[in-house]
Amino acid sequence: MDDLVQFLHDRLDEDEQTARAASPGPWKPGEEHDEVVAVDDITVAEGFALSGQQLRATVDHIARHDPARVLAEVDAQRRLLALHQRDTAYSFSGCVVCDAGDNSCGCMGGSAYDYPCETLRVLALPHRDHPDYLPAWAPDPA
Repeated sequence: MDDLVQFLHDRLDEDEQTARAASPGPWKPGEEHDEVVAVDDITVAEGFALSGQQLRATVDHIARHDPARVLAEVDAQRRLLALHQRDTAYSFSGCVVCDAGDNSCGCMGGSAYDYPCETLRVLALPHRDHPDYLPAWAPDPA
């Protein structure tokens, strides 16, 4: 199951590489709201949709997910991965955060000694369509 941690690191590396290769942010909707422009007013993406409202929403969505935001999300998720490490100090090997008794983050799913913990399983959910994602990594049903 430790493969889940590597799987998450690999996805974050891909996201970071893509964000760093993209036009720099911040991105914003263009004047006509039919394109996304970068900080230097160069068109990053043109929006296409069935209606004006859908076009504006599509452009807004792309602009909201500019490289700076993606890099911030990658950093936050890497911090979560660093926090939720396997605890090997005892005979069990659960998560150092989730199995911390009174200091627990409260995200205990399944057994108190399961690893990867529920937090890491939830972090993997957006990647469940990736060919390397394993169904065994799915979190407990909400």
